[in-house]
Amino acid sequence: MSHGSHLLVYVSSLAPDAEARFEVDRQIALAGAVSTGLAWDDRYAPYDWELVKRQIAQADAFLLLLGESYGATTPTGISYQHRELVHAQSLHKPVYHLTHTSMDGREANDIRLNELRQQVRAQIGGKIWHLKDELTVHARTLVQSWTKDVSILRSLKEDSAQAESQARSRLQTVRTTPRTLPERKTIELMTQANVYRGGNLAPQLLKLPMKSDRIWRSILPLLRLGTSEDRLRSHMEQVLAAEVKARLLSEHPGSHAVDGVKIERNQFRKLLQDWAGGGFVVDMKQGARTIWSLPA
Repeated sequence: MSHGSHLLVYVSSLAPDAEARFEVDRQIALAGAVSTGLAWDDRYAPYDWELVKRQIAQADAFLLLLGESYGATTPTGISYQHRELVHAQSLHKPVYHLTHTSMDGREANDIRLNELRQQVRAQIGGKIWHLKDELTVHARTLVQSWTKDVSILRSLKEDSAQAESQARSRLQTVRTTPRTLPERKTIELMTQANVYRGGNLAPQLLKLPMKSDRIWRSILPLLRLGTSEDRLRSHMEQVLAAEVKARLLSEHPGSHAVDGVKIERNQFRKLLQDWAGGGFVVDMKQGARTIWSLPA
């Protein structure tokens, strides 16, 4: 359904951030624009990814309202909110974030949330807010500027629709030809962790047999956004932490805890370089950092 001359903004938020979401929706309405998107709560209905994708595709712009929770996750390990951002970027939508942090500047306890915040701040425009008054000002300024540039946003939207159509055409071509994915092979992944027994700490090495496609599937969402080698490796360490802990506790009777799970840096780097040699990933310099991503 057409929304005429009104700017349509998809607002991505979680149920715990209802008060902030209401304020953002209010500022959008005051600016003469229209908001879309649902703060999904599985107590009332399961998350509907097909509906969400349709809403994002219809919108002129995408606003990520990032609060103090990472939220429910997809089978690949990233949150649904993170997935919405990735989808909006894949459609070349104008994206912006409004991120809530505590006044004292302390990081949240959730490592995944902190990593998402760092990615968002590094890759898209936005503002940090602490108090509701700050949120009001940021949301008002953003929507007013978008409303003034609605014709430009519509042009971008048309471009993104054309790009999506071309992508669907390419996908159809791919479906009729053999799939090209990194070679599936078994890797003896070298890991290290601290094992605690009787109050003493002892670093232990563990060879973890793993299929390379499992690593690929785990880091694929991050590659779509583009991220550093350290962040990719840190994500895999989180994915494997429970498995490594279980193995080491079993191999060391009497031990009571395991932490500090790490993957051998050079081995992980060689895996990325092998994928780069096959054309599955690319690396590019951003200042002093190297960013890994999928090929354009």
